[in-house]
Amino acid sequence: MLRIAVTGRPGIGKTTFCIRVYEKLTDACGFVTVEVREKGRRIGFKLKDLRTGREAWLAKVGFQAPSVGKYGVDINSIEDFISNLSTDCNIVVVDEVGPMELKCPAFIKFVEKILQSDVCCLFTIHMKARHSLLERIRREFIVIRIDESNRDKLVDKVAGMLDACSGR
Repeated sequence: MLRIAVTGRPGIGKTTFCIRVYEKLTDACGFVTVEVREKGRRIGFKLKDLRTGREAWLAKVGFQAPSVGKYGVDINSIEDFISNLSTDCNIVVVDEVGPMELKCPAFIKFVEKILQSDVCCLFTIHMKARHSLLERIRREFIVIRIDESNRDKLVDKVAGMLDACSGR
């Protein structure tokens, strides 16, 4: 099974890359993390189910919870979201495994369950964060660092590799 992890600096387009790859795949599921803005200012992040469009808060400014920078992580929202997320597909997309998501023990278990399964994966991972789960992903996956010069060219290549992996 093929497992690809995409990384790069914040704002480089990892989520957009995942969406563009997902749109080319024949049997994929999972989620992406999207910014939430109010009056032009980022106030937080939501998780978005790629199949259903369902959204749930990941973190937001002013939320009193474990925090990463100015964002409070909504553990209950993450738990509810992943407990209702279907991974019944050949290719699972997880955007992102990063410091906010890793504040949630249920999220860690969710990712570990995917890693134990026989499924192809496209993950995005935080470039610098240190955590045992991120270290495992870095060891076991093909890690691709995207930037302005390669991100557009890699969409078709990665989508083709993943579709071939899933037996399509």
